[in-house]
Amino acid sequence: MAQAARPQAAPERVAQEPTGCEAPAALVGTWPHALSHEPMLRVSDVLGLVQPQFPTLTTSKLRFLDANGLVCPQRTSSGYRQYSPADVERVRFVLRQQRDHYRPLTVIREQLDALDSGLLHEPVTLTEIGEAPDDYLTAQAVAERGGVTLATLRELEDAGIVGASVPDGYEPGVLTVVVAAAAYLNAGGDVRSLRTLVLAARREADRAEAHAAPLRRRGGGEAEAAAAEFGEASIAAFSAVVRHQVGG
Repeated sequence: MAQAARPQAAPERVAQEPTGCEAPAALVGTWPHALSHEPMLRVSDVLGLVQPQFPTLTTSKLRFLDANGLVCPQRTSSGYRQYSPADVERVRFVLRQQRDHYRPLTVIREQLDALDSGLLHEPVTLTEIGEAPDDYLTAQAVAERGGVTLATLRELEDAGIVGASVPDGYEPGVLTVVVAAAAYLNAGGDVRSLRTLVLAARREADRAEAHAAPLRRRGGGEAEAAAAEFGEASIAAFSAVVRHQVGG
């Protein structure tokens, strides 16, 4: 008697390795699904939108998130990053998880994967996107957006904490420092003590660049990620010591 044909086993599905930020197609279907994924924002635009809520966000931090596959902006033909409104919300989500919950990148990546697949839900906090910031800001604009008076801004300049790039023209990135400085001064600090912190931070930034210098000489894209990682480690160490001492 002929034996009945055995049903063929379904082909085994092979798990795909994550591709990081190299493939723009990875943006399709990512969270937040309801927001536009059209790349319309420059790095400076993202900083202007997010820094008021997260003053520590820097260009290096954005590169770090990109290199680690957490927020994957599209690239122009010249290689410049362009972010969508959805990308901006992902940046906010990552920074919120780090600041409020001290979660490591591996856990945040798992959360984003769950949000992408719909297994996890998170309300969208994106604020309205206005016009992109100008190439340079006036002293008045910096003071208003940074939450300080013009007199305080001049004090920060005199102490070497901030400075204009052109006569009465400031790069938008200076807002990060001004917002953080305002928070420090409002908490009871003074400009002299703030200058000490700024000088220490700049030394750490120099160390981060020196750490990445050998990689930069060899070429490739590892140097920026190495510098950002070193910088993030410095920030984490400083924050841990302050929190430990303040907390008892």
